[in-house]
This record gives sequence, C-alpha cells and structure tokens, in this order.
Amino acid sequence: MRKTDHPKARRKSPERGCVRSTSRSTSPRQSASGLSVSSRRSAIAAVGRSDTAALRQEFRAWQASLPTALERDTLLTPEWIAESVVQEVERFLKADLPEGFSERLAAKAHYLYPRHKHFHKGMNRPGNRGRENLLMFMRHWTAGWLKRERNPLHKKLPYSFGMGRRLPVVPPMFQTGGELIM
Repeated sequence: MRKTDHPKARRKSPERGCVRSTSRSTSPRQSASGLSVSSRRSAIAAVGRSDTAALRQEFRAWQASLPTALERDTLLTPEWIAESVVQEVERFLKADLPEGFSERLAAKAHYLYPRHKHFHKGMNRPGNRGRENLLMFMRHWTAGWLKRERNPLHKKLPYSFGMGRRLPVVPPMFQTGGELIM
C-alpha cells in the first residue's frame, strides 16, 4: 500500500479548490489618508529609525564628552564608587579615614585603566561585573593602604575585605557598644 492510497490520507479533489479570501487581496489597500498601508508602515518605521538614530547620536556625543577613558568606555564613575567604599569602611570601623582617601582610590583607578591590560579587561566585563570588579579592586587597595598607614584600623577589618569582599553587616545593637538603638 502506498502512502497516498491510505484511507486517512488527505485527498485533493478537483471540485474542492482553494477559495480565495476577499479580505486579503493582492492590490494595496488604501487607508483614510490615501496612503497604502505598506507605505504608511514604512513611513512610521522611518520616523522611528530617525528618532533612534538621533538618540544614538546624542548619546555618543554625551559619551565622548566624558572626561576620562574609564568613564567613556565603561560609564563607571570611580569617584562615586570610591566614596561608597570609604563610607563602607568608616561605618564598619566607626572611625574617619584620612582626608582625600576616596580621591586617591579614584585616581588609582583612572591611572591604571589605560595602562594595565588586566584591569582594563576587568572593567569592560558585561552587565554589572565591571562595577563589581572596580569595587573589589578599591576594597583591596583600601585594605593595603590602611595596613601601611593605619595598621591598628587595618587589624579591625576582616581578612576577606583585603581580598575585595564586602564588609559584613553589623547588627544595630552592636553599633553603640551593646546599647540597643530604637
């Protein structure tokens, strides 16, 4: 038995022809404005493309105006990240770090970005990895500088902070030496 001879096989009979739908004619339909639907769609798409192109051009101009290569390439602002690392350490140690510490961290990041291939590659990782790598490096540098310049403060930091991990969260009841803060 051949495949076509099977009783359940669909047979095309000459009397059962294809019925052409009246709703899908091959002539271009006209809209209320007199334009065909296809030309109206292409006009809308062209406007969308020009808006997108204008936004891209504006973004590229803004990006080129950024002051340093690190900010232009990654859109990371090392000054803000350095300030957050310094605040994290000061909150944990309940002590003030030397004046200009965050500026030193940001300056080191700006200095290393164009000169150090591994650092450059780490900052250009996809997603949030570049930001996380910058935080890791700045925590590591902070631990190193504290060890050299303020050793008693460095001894209060956990070892993992020197490896770039975030500081543990201190429960509120231990922030004032045992008194419960409400």
